[in-house]
Amino acid sequence: MKEVFFSIVIPAHNEELYIDKTINSLREMEYLKDRLEVIIVENGSTDNTLEVIKKLAPPWFKIISIKEAGVSKAKNTGIENLSSESEWVIFLDADTYLGQSFLKDLSEFLRKNEDKNLGCGMVSLLPYPDYKLARCWYHFYNFANRVTKTTRSIQIIRRDLLKDLRFDENLTFDEDTMMIRACRKRAKYFFFKTKKVFSSTRRFEKNGWVKQLLQWIYYASLPYEKKKKIKYKVLR
Repeated sequence: MKEVFFSIVIPAHNEELYIDKTINSLREMEYLKDRLEVIIVENGSTDNTLEVIKKLAPPWFKIISIKEAGVSKAKNTGIENLSSESEWVIFLDADTYLGQSFLKDLSEFLRKNEDKNLGCGMVSLLPYPDYKLARCWYHFYNFANRVTKTTRSIQIIRRDLLKDLRFDENLTFDEDTMMIRACRKRAKYFFFKTKKVFSSTRRFEKNGWVKQLLQWIYYASLPYEKKKKIKYKVLR
């Protein structure tokens, strides 16, 4: 079967210390380059993020720089610049990286399930750095994402659903949940088990594992109008 054409969109705001690992993992990806595009949207950074991206990104990456900060704005900019060949879009946090054969595995899974109207999904994550406490917490979060049909660090969305759907630019938190919820009204959610996607533990290490969980639960419980007032802290 012909491999899926993936578009990977990476929002990057003040990510000079983390995005190198993400870029390098995509450079080394074992996947046909004519079936893959990478769009990095640097948005409103005040550090050397753009310079790091330009230094590390190969010529076939698409680099876009905008003045406005905000993860939703960056993701929507990526959507507006997708290739016409794109079949599935992966929105990837700048501190999350992929194993070399991950896209091959995901492509095979999506092709085998084309008749099931899959439209959006999430994968199991492993922590980096990797240590026992982090693995325990990530096991919990993977279970929670699967049960609640939500995402974290990565969202995978079928391209045709993005013809008229966009991330809510009024939100700095839960924009991914709102998007997945909109997609689920049109297609099915999937959870793909893998050991080839790694997400930074930096937010948990900075805030504390329990404190971070409680903060997310509280924010998620707020009505939309109050969510719009949240200024989700950027950790660097």
